[in-house]
Order: sequence, then structure tokens, then C-alpha cells
Amino acid sequence: MKVDRAQLRTTAHEALSTFLCKLHSYKSMGDFDTAKVFFDHYSEVDAEMLRVRDIVLAHKLPRRLELQPNLFLDPVTH
Repeated sequence: MKVDRAQLRTTAHEALSTFLCKLHSYKSMGDFDTAKVFFDHYSEVDAEMLRVRDIVLAHKLPRRLELQPNLFLDPVTH
């Protein structure tokens, strides 16, 4: 899988804009059946994407642990 970053601002932006405009139109008209068929077509997961998911999960980094460094226990008041 390769992403041509040069086309993100042109072709990809236009395609995503068209997709969202169609989906929004179906939603605004209340045409649930057509919107569901339209969205399900683009969101179905095939065997290749399942392999990509497995690769991404295998390289997933652990969640960062955020700590507050200024917490302390004052023995005089506690």
C-alpha cells in the first residue's frame, strides 16, 4: 500500500469532498436506505485490509503514560 502525498491536496481532497457531499445529501433528505448502501460499499473490509490491520496492530506502540510531576505528599499537613 502506497500513498502519493503529492495528490493529497488535489485528487484525494476532491474525492473525499465528493464522497462527504453525497453522504450528507442522503442524510439531509432522510434517504437512509440509499445512504446505507452507499456507505457500506466503501466501508466493507476485505482480506487484504485485514492483513494491513494485522501489520498495523503488530507495530502499534504502547499508550503514553502521562504523570503530573508536581504532585507530592506534605508530611506536615497529612
